Amino acid sequence: MVDTGMPAMRRLGGAVGSLWEPISEERLALYLRLALAIAILTVGFEKSLEMPGDIGTERYHLVAATLTMLAAVPLVLLERTTRLGIVLFTAGLAVYVAVKWAGYHNHGWLTAWTIPVAALFGMRWWDSDLYRWYLRMTLGIAMLAACAQKLLAGTYIDGSYITYLSLHGSSTERLFGFLCCADAANGSCGWHRFLGTFIVVWQAAVGILLIAGLRSIAFLAIEVAFLLGAGLYADEMNFQVLNIALLCIGFGYGMRPWLCAICLALLLVDTYSISAMVDHVL
Repeated sequence: MVDTGMPAMRRLGGAVGSLWEPISEERLALYLRLALAIAILTVGFEKSLEMPGDIGTERYHLVAATLTMLAAVPLVLLERTTRLGIVLFTAGLAVYVAVKWAGYHNHGWLTAWTIPVAALFGMRWWDSDLYRWYLRMTLGIAMLAACAQKLLAGTYIDGSYITYLSLHGSSTERLFGFLCCADAANGSCGWHRFLGTFIVVWQAAVGILLIAGLRSIAFLAIEVAFLLGAGLYADEMNFQVLNIALLCIGFGYGMRPWLCAICLALLLVDTYSISAMVDHVL
């Protein structure tokens, strides 16, 4: 009797392994520029959804800023124009920061701290170990800050925030409501306390490991999977794609085509929202 299972498993293992195998320096440089282009696209894409409102209220400076950001995306991909693309993106971002700085969201500031500074690391910024270190440190500090914010609020450790979302959140945010059932209304759900605590501990661990310099591809893969799960739960894929793109640069892995395809698909899904799609199907 011929065993057809092992060859199939070997082929599957080879396919998975090929996702992480080393590539030429030239191709890696392209994938690193692609990662930064995707990071810029997340910002421009998000702002483009606001363009109809900006046009309606005659805020044409914001429309121009958005178009400038989007124009930067293809420029960043090309080696000769990548620095020009970063400068154009910075100019567009500066308009938004100047207009909305008082109420600018957290991931907007993360963008301001990570993308524009790439131009300071030379014409071939993707070859700079210092820039990669800077990204890992910045993302690590951001993770620890997010962890501290949740600890100070106290609503994650006691599970009350997860419980609130389970009762009143969107379709995806009610994902863990079944764990508590009737107890959720009384705020006495142990599972929700566990989930809230896990999120806090996970962010602390990732922040510490990034700052400590861990650059394992396995660690990157686990964190990407966690970010995708968090994006699914919070129905906010745009921010997760930004983090994934920045991590791919920080780890020196780059945005491989298969991961790029996933991220682009998630950005398109984000325009309609996962919750709206679920509600439409149900």
